[in-house]
Amino acid sequence: MTQNQSNRLPLVAKVNIVIIVAAVLFLVLCYFSTRETAAVSLTESIEPFGCANLEDGSREYFLDLRDYDYHYTGIKFYTSHQIVTVYNAGREIYSFNKTGGAFTSTTGSTWNFIPVNERMIQIAVIIKPIYGIVDNQVPEFFIGSAYQMYDEVMIASMPRFIVSLLIVIMSILLFVYYYLMHEKQKLTKELLHLACFSLFCGIWSLNETDVTLLLSSNKIVDSIIPYLCLMLVIPPFIQFFDSYLSINCSHVKKYIIWASLVQFVVLTTLHFMKIAEFRETLIIMQVMLIIASLYMVAGVIGQIVMKKYSRRLEICAIGLSLFMMTIIVDVAQYYTKKGDADRTGRYVFLIFIFLIAWDMIKEANEVIEKGKRAKQLEIFALTDSMTGLLNRNAFESHAKSADSLDGVIAVVADANGLKYCNDTFGHEAGDEYITLVADVFNDVYGKYGNCYRTGGDEFCCIIQESNQVNIERLRKMFLTKIHTADLEGGHEYNIGVAIGDACYDSKVDGDFRSLLKRADACMYENKRLSKTS
Repeated sequence: MTQNQSNRLPLVAKVNIVIIVAAVLFLVLCYFSTRETAAVSLTESIEPFGCANLEDGSREYFLDLRDYDYHYTGIKFYTSHQIVTVYNAGREIYSFNKTGGAFTSTTGSTWNFIPVNERMIQIAVIIKPIYGIVDNQVPEFFIGSAYQMYDEVMIASMPRFIVSLLIVIMSILLFVYYYLMHEKQKLTKELLHLACFSLFCGIWSLNETDVTLLLSSNKIVDSIIPYLCLMLVIPPFIQFFDSYLSINCSHVKKYIIWASLVQFVVLTTLHFMKIAEFRETLIIMQVMLIIASLYMVAGVIGQIVMKKYSRRLEICAIGLSLFMMTIIVDVAQYYTKKGDADRTGRYVFLIFIFLIAWDMIKEANEVIEKGKRAKQLEIFALTDSMTGLLNRNAFESHAKSADSLDGVIAVVADANGLKYCNDTFGHEAGDEYITLVADVFNDVYGKYGNCYRTGGDEFCCIIQESNQVNIERLRKMFLTKIHTADLEGGHEYNIGVAIGDACYDSKVDGDFRSLLKRADACMYENKRLSKTS
């Protein structure tokens, strides 16, 4: 391995670095996008001075604006699956009533910003729930600078938006990593399940942020995609943790996955038939998520009871404990707070997924490194340490495994006068002699076949494709380079090499050994002729 190759980072490390750099960049973006706030905020809560229940199920709220001057240019409030109409002096000044048409009957969730001015005395806000399940939602009204209130909502939600976006980006990176490395690292679908699981969670979490509400008015994105993600997340969630923790409870796993798929088909059908839309069946989705989570909890507890401690179990136990606590807090906020209620869970989830992905990639890298070390040991066992050529063990292994000999050429070489060189000039000179001959031999013949050092001063090259090799030209080139090294090398000893070759002939060669014998005979004839001359 060259110095440049040893300094190259493996692809695994590069992917890890990309993930870390992406996370840091987004967190820096989060910091600079949220640190600037107005020195003085005009935003304050405004209570309706009256409320009326209308016959169609709507509620009408009356807001008195006489105490507010020209600095107050807007009123904001949050609604979820409700139609909003606002009047001033009997004239409509704002409405939010566009639904998803054939896809959904709801308007979705939004922050309503109502423009007001100092000439307005009072306004009437009529809110009509689309689903009976949201009848009890009571909006909280705020008054202030319209632009400032918009910025405040955007800035407050930006960290959660960026974290959710990071989850999606990490999921995409896991998909890319799996696509590039699954064959090289023999990756199972475990990493693919993790990528799908985190992608669905990330998309759902992204759609729950106020930033998405402010930037997108698409009712399909707002009212369909989050619910689809909640249902689709269960199969990869179960598949991943069952494999990751080696729970191997196939029957329970199968029942939960099938139940989630049935839920998906039934609830989607009910939604598009307008019998019960996704918001009305949300409780069923949440129950399925709880069941899936309990499966994971039971798996962790089972591993602990059976004392099957591992790094994976530690990560899941710690992550799950934190995650379950944040889920309890966020679910409580979902039913009590307005706007984005997932205020803590996505942060823990991002860390949890990052740790799991890091652990899996690290394990895969360890497998690769073990394989590399095993390969290196194998190479060391088959390589001659002095010359760098394959050694006698490799040669014997090739001789035993040689099947088809058609077109095979055996080239053998023997250094002349090595014993005299050792006795006269020392073993260091003899080693230099052997290395020099090996380098020339590999330089000429190594392009066409495997070169071996089969003995102290004996070499052999096995060439498989003889139809593209001019063996006579190679022999002359080899002898020429040896002669040049002898004349121009300035060595105190003489350099000479006897060489012979033979091409497999089925009529005279019964096996690989007989081919070598013919090559040896040719070499000894070359040695005899060189001594005579």
